[in-house]
Amino acid sequence: MSKKILKLLVFCFTLVFVLSFLSIAYAQDTTAQDTTYELTTQDKVLLTQPSVCFITTYYWGYVLDPWNNIWSDGYYQAYVGTGFCVNPETGHIITAGHMVEISEADFKYDLIYTYLTNTYGSDLDAWTDADWNWAYENIKVEGSEGGSYDRQVYVQFNNANAGIPDNPSDFDTFIRAEVIDYSGWEQRDIALIRIQPQTGRALSSVIVGDSSMVEVQDNLTIIGYPWTSDIGQENVLNPTITSGSISGRLMLGGTEVLQIQGDARPGNSGGPVLNKDGQVVGILTMLTDETNNYLRPSNDIKEILSRNGVTNKLGMVDEEFKQGLVMYRLKHYSEAIEHFNAVLNLNQKHLLAQDYISTSQEAVSKGEDVPLVEETPIVEETPIVEEPPIEEEEIQEVPEKEIGETGESEAVSAALSLKMIILVIVLPILFVIIIVVVVVVLVKRRSAPTKTETMREKPATKEGKPKKEESKEKVKYCPSCGNKVEEGQKFCSSCGGKLS
Repeated sequence: MSKKILKLLVFCFTLVFVLSFLSIAYAQDTTAQDTTYELTTQDKVLLTQPSVCFITTYYWGYVLDPWNNIWSDGYYQAYVGTGFCVNPETGHIITAGHMVEISEADFKYDLIYTYLTNTYGSDLDAWTDADWNWAYENIKVEGSEGGSYDRQVYVQFNNANAGIPDNPSDFDTFIRAEVIDYSGWEQRDIALIRIQPQTGRALSSVIVGDSSMVEVQDNLTIIGYPWTSDIGQENVLNPTITSGSISGRLMLGGTEVLQIQGDARPGNSGGPVLNKDGQVVGILTMLTDETNNYLRPSNDIKEILSRNGVTNKLGMVDEEFKQGLVMYRLKHYSEAIEHFNAVLNLNQKHLLAQDYISTSQEAVSKGEDVPLVEETPIVEETPIVEEPPIEEEEIQEVPEKEIGETGESEAVSAALSLKMIILVIVLPILFVIIIVVVVVVLVKRRSAPTKTETMREKPATKEGKPKKEESKEKVKYCPSCGNKVEEGQKFCSSCGGKLS
């Protein structure tokens, strides 16, 4: 019987353990689903925005005066557009190919015209078309080290103080870029440039998606720096974010382009176009008007990255900024501030992190901060076994109070704590009850007479009767006549027979 009880005890203990484990696992999974924040399309655009940069390319040239045989001072033309970082560790940036390549003929024409009008002024009023044609064909234009022109590419990321200087060396916000590879306007119109990562200016990045998965009518987001209005020119580092959609797929010069409907202007060239997941599916390259624009597919970007051994990845700034944004959305403002401060430790000029810190601090001062980790009762310090009903009532009051004070996310955490604490309380009590029951049963079994003991006691009562017979055997009788004889008598006094 003890073996059966032992088996029962083991079975009960195993059952309780399995049920408690499943309950805890279920509670944790449920809480993880309830507290996980799903990024919206707006969030994904915000996470991408810091990777977008303002591109300024200067083309420098010197004019050889044919009449005085002297070289002029340097003349330059500036072109502006958009780019985006694809690897924050190596500083690689993608922009449009035509941002780093211009027509030599057009550049020469513009510089000769500018030099002649500045130098000779009204003397040119009498010039004929033949005179101008002669000048364009015979006046020499070169860069400082030969060639058609000198090229200098500069990059600025979204920060608090910036502008378009006459001389970029006067502004520390400009970062000089090196042209690594590009395909021209007539080809795929994509350029890969690189800047040197600097201390205090850790870069943000964006993921390049798969353009083969894009379908007509897919919604898109366009980020860039349009350069067509006075207001835009005075706020050059405030990117414009607009919406659009894929309207078609076309072939141009043997390569595919994506036609989109969306507002983009000069200055948006080289900017990223995002899908709903915040991934780049194309790069703005050309337009026919403000709403009919064309993209080079993102798979063309992947090709130039692969050709140059560049890995597309996110960085530490991206991760910290994402965590800060999630905490901000969940109203854990104190936690959000810590993550945004981590962003600023990596990049002091991260404008969005500065903005969100200011907003979070204001929310904290108004008492709107929701603590990320709630304080729960310490199980070891509560008399769980002695007064379990009281403890359960107190625990049940915790989530109701917290829900009222901190909202839905806090209630989910309180519910998890409630389940965990109840399990901690109930399991030991249930285990103790099982042990007590088993011990009581065993004690009762040992104190009560068993069947074996009863069977052994019954013969003892039967053996009492022979004891009476033994007392009778002390009186002897003659075997011949049956008369009583005395103890020790050898012959019967009645019949004279010999006694045995």
